[in-house]
Amino acid sequence: MIQEFTVQNFRSIRDSQTISFLANNKIKSDSEEYLTIPIDDNFKLLKVGVLYGYNASGKSNLMEALEFLRLLAQQSPDTKDIGTGFVPFCFDNKTVDEPGFFSITFFVNEHRYRYQISVGKKQFYTEQLEYLPLGGRRSRVFVRSVQPESYIMTTSYGDICKFSTTDKLILNGNTLQNGSVLAAYLKTNVRSEILDEVLTFFQNVLLPNVTPKVLLQQWSMERFTQNLEYKDFYINFMKKADFQISDLHVKADELDVNDTMVKKLQLQGAPEFLISEIKKSGKVKNQKLLFTHATTNGGYPLDAVEESEGTMRYFGLGGILRELLSSPHFVCIDEIESSLHPALVSFFLQTFLLNSDSSQVFMTTHNQSLMDQDYMRKDMVWFCEKDGYGASQYYCADEFKVHKNIHLSNLYKIGKLGAVPSFGSPFMGREGHEYE
Repeated sequence: MIQEFTVQNFRSIRDSQTISFLANNKIKSDSEEYLTIPIDDNFKLLKVGVLYGYNASGKSNLMEALEFLRLLAQQSPDTKDIGTGFVPFCFDNKTVDEPGFFSITFFVNEHRYRYQISVGKKQFYTEQLEYLPLGGRRSRVFVRSVQPESYIMTTSYGDICKFSTTDKLILNGNTLQNGSVLAAYLKTNVRSEILDEVLTFFQNVLLPNVTPKVLLQQWSMERFTQNLEYKDFYINFMKKADFQISDLHVKADELDVNDTMVKKLQLQGAPEFLISEIKKSGKVKNQKLLFTHATTNGGYPLDAVEESEGTMRYFGLGGILRELLSSPHFVCIDEIESSLHPALVSFFLQTFLLNSDSSQVFMTTHNQSLMDQDYMRKDMVWFCEKDGYGASQYYCADEFKVHKNIHLSNLYKIGKLGAVPSFGSPFMGREGHEYE
C-alpha cells in the first residue's frame, strides 16, 4: 500500500510534486470502511485516487514516474555502460543536465518504509531506504551516495539489515553505478529479511501500469484457462455488468502452417527459431475464447474477435480486479474509461471498493461524473495542469473549500478548479484569411 509518492525533474514534471493516499480524518462518510484502509485508529489510507486534467497536461507522466521507479528497484543492468532510461524535464536548460528525484512511502506487512533515489541518465547519485514504524523511531536500512571528488559510490548499511562484513563487500561489488542496490541484492547470494520484504512490494504488490494499449484480454484468458475458480469469477463479473453473457469457454484446435501465416509472424517480429519450429511441425496450436450470449432463444457462443472493444476491455479489467481482490496490490490504470460507458466505469470502481481489503487503484480519466458519486471523497480527486514553463502541477480537490452540497463536476466544468483546456477560436483560415 502506498502512502505517498514524490517525483521531481522527470518528463513534464520539473518541480517536486507529491500524490498522497493519506486519508483526511476530517472527512467522514457512512462508507468509510469501504473507501479506506485502516492502519491504526488515526491513520488510514485511501483505496482510490482519480486524476483529471486536459490532454498533454502530464497525467500519464506521473504514472510513468512510478513505473520507472518500480523497474529500477528490481532490474539490474548487465554492464555499467547502459543508460538508466531516465528522461529529465527538457524545457529548462538547467534541469536537462540534472538528476531526477523519486521518493515513495509504502507499507508491506504492516511495516512502513521510505525509498528514495536521485538518478541521472547514466548513473545513480543517491539511494536511501528507511524503516518508518508508526509511533516509533526511524531506522536507516542503507544509504548510498557519490563521493564528491572521486565520483565513486559508497553504501553504508544499518544494523537492521544484519549483513556481515563479507555480505556488504559482495553486495557492493555487484552494485553498478547505473543500477540500484535493491536490484543488485536480487542477483547477490546474501540474505536480508528486511530487503526481501521491501522487494516483495516492488515485485508483487506494485503492478505494471495498465494503459489503453495493453492487451489485457490475453492476460486474462491465460489465467481463466489455468484455474476454474477464475472462470467462475469472470462469468459472474461479466454477468453483473449487464453484458448478457452467461458462459465463457476456450476452444483449442490446431491450424495448418502456410506461407501467409509465416509471413505474418515475420512481420510481427517473431524470432527465427520459433518460425523454424513452426515450419518443422507443420501445425500451430490455436485457442479461441468464446462468449456465450444469453437470449430468449437460448445461448449462442461468439468468438472473442467478434466482440466489441468495450466487452474485451472490461473482460481484461476483470483480470486486474481479480488480482486486486485476492491480495494487496497497487495498480495505475491510465484512461480507465477507454472503450467503456461512464456508468460501467463507475460500476467497476464500486465493485472494487466494496470487495477489496488492502488494494489501491490510481487512475486517470476524463469521466467527470465520477467526481459526484456518493463514494467519491474530495481527497480522492486530483487535478493536473501545466504552468507557463510547460511543467506539470498536481493538486487535490481537498485543497479547495467546497461545500459538501456543491458538485465538484460543476465547478470543474466552469474552470473553478483549473485543469481544463483553454481553447482558441474554432474557425480555421480559409482563402488566405486567418482567424485567431
